[in-house]
Amino acid sequence: MKNERVFTALLLLASPALAQTSGTYLLTSSNTVSPSSPTTTIGIWAAWVDPGAQFVFAAANYDLTAGDGVFSNPVIVLYGPGSSTGVIAGNVIWGAVIGQLVGPPFFPMNWDNPILLATYDWTTTGFTPRAVDLHTSNTNLFLVFNPFSEAHVDLYPHSFTPGSGVIIVIPAPTAWLVLALPLVAASRRRRC
Repeated sequence: MKNERVFTALLLLASPALAQTSGTYLLTSSNTVSPSSPTTTIGIWAAWVDPGAQFVFAAANYDLTAGDGVFSNPVIVLYGPGSSTGVIAGNVIWGAVIGQLVGPPFFPMNWDNPILLATYDWTTTGFTPRAVDLHTSNTNLFLVFNPFSEAHVDLYPHSFTPGSGVIIVIPAPTAWLVLALPLVAASRRRRC
């Protein structure tokens, strides 16, 4: 009986007809922020679970907020008509809209999943060690397109999860550590 339930559950998970397509934003940071590298590049990616591998990204919108710091240098990577990186106001980006032309005659479409939508530079305002939260909000459209049926499917709100991420900020090394590094290197050379 137990084996039958496990087998049935596996069949349900594996069946594209029974599984549901859902979407989110993935937020990436290019590096840890430190005094020698006070800026990181944040990538906004659209990602969706697509059991049948039939959907391509079409369009979405978002606001992006960081716990502190300052955004700058917006770059649209996936550019379609009406796309905009939004309005930057310090640690908030309002009203970004990103999309691509899909369906006939707009081929080839970019089928990447996840797909990079835009990048923004983020610069710290201080080097207190911390994790700076990133999150998307105010999404009211996350559209995917099925070129086989030519159907647009909006995954928002029922099959959509807002994106979140973290920027790591580390302080400058303390003075004793900077002085000790040459001693450590010298002791290693003597051992070799």
